[in-house]
Amino acid sequence: MISGNLEMVENKITDERLLTMLREAQSAAEDGAKLTGQLLAFGRKQPLNPKIVDIGQLVSGFSDLLRRTVGETIELRTVKTGAANEALVDGSQLQNAILNLTLNARDAMPRGGRLSIEISRVKLDVDYAQMYPHVRTGDYVLLSVTDNGTGMSNEVKQRAIEPFFTTKGVGSGTGLGLSMVYGFAKQSGGHLQIYSEEGQGTSVRIFLPAIQFASDAASTSEAPLASNKTLPGGSETILAVEDDARVRRVAVSRLTDLGYAVIEAENGAEALAKLRENTTIHLLFTDIIMPGGMTGDELAEIVRAERPEIKVLFTSGYAEPEIAGRELAARGSWLKKPYTAKELAARVRELLD
Repeated sequence: MISGNLEMVENKITDERLLTMLREAQSAAEDGAKLTGQLLAFGRKQPLNPKIVDIGQLVSGFSDLLRRTVGETIELRTVKTGAANEALVDGSQLQNAILNLTLNARDAMPRGGRLSIEISRVKLDVDYAQMYPHVRTGDYVLLSVTDNGTGMSNEVKQRAIEPFFTTKGVGSGTGLGLSMVYGFAKQSGGHLQIYSEEGQGTSVRIFLPAIQFASDAASTSEAPLASNKTLPGGSETILAVEDDARVRRVAVSRLTDLGYAVIEAENGAEALAKLRENTTIHLLFTDIIMPGGMTGDELAEIVRAERPEIKVLFTSGYAEPEIAGRELAARGSWLKKPYTAKELAARVRELLD
């Protein structure tokens, strides 16, 4: 209404000074409309027009725009896993969300770097939902936008989706980008998760409820979720290293339920101390990126030098471990978070056997 009235007034004015003031008012009205839209997105009240969308095709369709957005100093890579990546979602709003995340990633890599956009189908199980009570179990299409930029401190991560919170300079951002993406994900029936380590990079993951086609439903009904009793287990000793207490608690619980003896550590230094105290460890299960001065691949290198008989399994919240320059981890066996109990059980047994 304000913009419409200003347009009508503009046609009746010839004074250049008044026209300049009028155009400034129009610009302010447009900014206000954009701000209102972003706040509605965060509050999950924006109008959406959801349709069945193949997320992989959507990303491929505007990858050229994303490449121009990030510039020549940033290597952009898109990875699509599997073919069934359809979700009921507003395609244009999802494009806006991806563009927002791409701009944030670009700003976090002022000297260039690597940006990965990955689309895959994932199943969130009961264990994952226990870590994040607002999350429902089920099949999701996971869209991950990962960079190897400056990363976030714990304080910034805690406030990242707050409206108007920004670490950028004055005039460089409204602080509504991530909050808008969060609101869009929640309104679409999914959720958003941020995985970041200061100085290492950031992975923002959008989970969108996957479309269950008739063939998918039939295969699901024929193959119900396996219980721990049917999963492969063992009695070996595993050293589990994870700095996130919630994730570590679930991982230890899963491994214990499978029959393994588990020694847990919060960081690399603690893990090395426990390794040197115990001669019966068969496998090291470690996060790749950890605070405390020692990363998971650095820990693994020491373990392989001192105890070459110990097997190593990495886990990562990043879309790909090599996105953060972790070539050693990329050459090893790894599990991408979130992983199911079945995936963990199979991978551990595969290494130990």
